[in-house]
Amino acid sequence: MSNGVMEVKVYNNLTRKKETFVPKTEGKVKFYSCGPTTYDLAHIGNARAFVVGDLFNRILKALGYDVTFVRNFTDVDDKIIEAAKKRDIDPLIHSNEFIKECLTDMASLNLSLPTHTPKVSETIPEIIKMIQTLIDKGFAYVANDGEVLYSVEKFKEYGKLSKKDLDGLEHGIRVEVDKKKRHPSDFVLWKPAKPNENLSWDSPWGQGRPGWHIECSAMALKYLGETIDLHHGGVDLIFPHHENEIAQSEAANGSPFCGYWCHNEFLNFGKEKMSKSLGNVITIRAFVEKFGGEILRQMLVSVQYRQRMDWNKEAVTNAINDLSRIHEFILEVKNQKVGDAQVVGDIELEAITNTINVFKSDLSNDFNVTNALSHFFNFIRDQRRDYLSKDKVLDKNWQKAVLAVVDFMKVSVGCVYDDPSALLAKLNIARSKVSDDEVAAEAKLTPEQIEALIAKRKAAKASKDFKTADEVRMQLKNSKVALMDHPDGTVSWKYE
Repeated sequence: MSNGVMEVKVYNNLTRKKETFVPKTEGKVKFYSCGPTTYDLAHIGNARAFVVGDLFNRILKALGYDVTFVRNFTDVDDKIIEAAKKRDIDPLIHSNEFIKECLTDMASLNLSLPTHTPKVSETIPEIIKMIQTLIDKGFAYVANDGEVLYSVEKFKEYGKLSKKDLDGLEHGIRVEVDKKKRHPSDFVLWKPAKPNENLSWDSPWGQGRPGWHIECSAMALKYLGETIDLHHGGVDLIFPHHENEIAQSEAANGSPFCGYWCHNEFLNFGKEKMSKSLGNVITIRAFVEKFGGEILRQMLVSVQYRQRMDWNKEAVTNAINDLSRIHEFILEVKNQKVGDAQVVGDIELEAITNTINVFKSDLSNDFNVTNALSHFFNFIRDQRRDYLSKDKVLDKNWQKAVLAVVDFMKVSVGCVYDDPSALLAKLNIARSKVSDDEVAAEAKLTPEQIEALIAKRKAAKASKDFKTADEVRMQLKNSKVALMDHPDGTVSWKYE
């Protein structure tokens, strides 16, 4: 520990090992976390990324660091355009509506505010400037139709984060390789405007809009500079998104982009990861309306960020019980009779105060919130056993020391709330609702998704790919969809 900050260890995906975290400027952290694409309500898989990013920010600050935290909103995207078309409104109006909805969801999860929350639509000049720099340096080229592509072969370290070999990447398996590309892995920096797409800007290469990857590179540069200390996102962003961010930023800026890359694992629903494409989605809003954002946050902080998290009713019940235990204890401490006489000795008070250092040691070890929570619950047990009693009058110093420990967990983990009585009443209501049906109520495949999966199964059986056919059948079964099969194929289906 130096200059008031505590040494932190992080698992760095760039090196695939745990390392001592050394920011470029001592005591100051430049931190970027990939935010949501705002085309629809966010789901609880998104919530895990939100909460993990928030934990990194809270913990680093609690350990003494001055953190500049940037989490963006992607408000320019194909999915946004498609969703806006269905509503017959301007894409930016659509995306701004869902930014507001997302902010409501984030507030319900007790997220602390980032330093900056940039939007892509407000960063277009910086994006165009970075693309032009890449062209000037020979890392990008303009196709005949005005599309600008990044030339991955020019960046010799391409693949250093994902550990993918450029020559070994398979192309043309899912979609036909674009013949405009000099290399099959070249990716889009600027897309030409399409007919009837009401979302484009003027550029040196014609009307168009940015590709996904360049957006984060430009926003990171604008708000954090050429080199940042910590970058976070879900594991699904390692390739190609984060890999491409590195290639763009380092080629354009001529300096290392980021020293430490941390990624949270998926949230699993049954045997599948939770995602809109799979249809097994529970929105943050739906869960919060039934159970409360406090419970969802507690579920998400209770699993170490690099571990896969299983979504089930036991996880909900455990979160309710944990929050109840914390807030019942807080009420007991606040209601304990206290006076001016010293009842608890100096050595005991020092041990209580030192509990904060135990928490800091846990949190400085790759943001290990689960260990910190375990020690917190041990602390609650010990205080109840050794001191709390209706028949005792304890001194104010004991109460002050205990509440300081509680306050540290409030600040660093966000698991403590200001009105324990109101929360406990809310938890009692939530406890009565917990069942498999309630927890999974929103995780239902749509009819369109079911029909698409049935078609996929039919095609797999026709090509004698029985493994895929069986996997689809099991996915439908796990999603409580019953198929009525005939020798010639599936004739109908129904929700179980």
